[in-house]
Amino acid sequence: MTLLSIRSVLCTLLVLAGAGALTPAVATTTSTAAADSVATDAVGLFPQAVSQGALRVAVVHVTPAAAPGAKVRTEDRLDTPAVKALAAALNLPAQLVQLAPDQAARALADGSVDLALYSLPADAANWSGMTSVPTSYRTYPKAVIRSDTQIRSRADLAGRTVCIARTAAHAAVAATQAGATLLPFAHPSDALVAVREGKCDLGLIDQTVWQPLMHYPEWKKFSATLELADAPRTLTWLVPAEKAREAQWLQARMQQWDKAGQWTAFSKKWATDVAFDVYLDQEVPDCHS
Repeated sequence: MTLLSIRSVLCTLLVLAGAGALTPAVATTTSTAAADSVATDAVGLFPQAVSQGALRVAVVHVTPAAAPGAKVRTEDRLDTPAVKALAAALNLPAQLVQLAPDQAARALADGSVDLALYSLPADAANWSGMTSVPTSYRTYPKAVIRSDTQIRSRADLAGRTVCIARTAAHAAVAATQAGATLLPFAHPSDALVAVREGKCDLGLIDQTVWQPLMHYPEWKKFSATLELADAPRTLTWLVPAEKAREAQWLQARMQQWDKAGQWTAFSKKWATDVAFDVYLDQEVPDCHS
């Protein structure tokens, strides 16, 4: 049995042992007719992607594939499941391309990518030649802290050590502005293990995945929190302005995701996977236990 299959079996057992409400939801359409309608509406979309054999989507970070035999780690962001789900709706494989936002604008313009997906602040400048399709996924950092903490406000973060994933740029900015010292890790599970082992004062993860994680009994001891929500960001699709039909289809697809609870399903699946990663990786008891 491979490491990946063992992980899948144990992850399922972890879900069954936890709160029933955390069983990852599967986003479904309300009827076969609705599914057929979606498939029909997608015909002829993204012709360059069809010719290339993949939906090419620019994102801020692409996690390298795990080496054979290496531990499987959950990514910091929900970009990958979102892109894969969208590509599946088009009957195409997904190809994530790591690009900074300014690079993505050029790549969209010259056709080297089909879409882009970024968490954008409310005051983000309009993208010339691009149509923005915002999702309902709003992101901001939320703390994971021991329940017996003395940290009560943002002012209490000054001089504290904060564990985060290296790709959590939004959290890094918020923590630095509050006067905290960053202790970055390659993956969110590594950062959360460090929190549990007392190597830092708190961790920061996205607020949408915080609540599903805290449903697990083993996280109740670390359920104190602090929201850094003054500058939320919106996960947003970007498509070339001339692709009006694609933009309309994207908008309709995001509405369907909202009705189906797709973002909730993504968040619950992330929390399940990260809880399992931490369960496997923690080598010493919880701090002060």
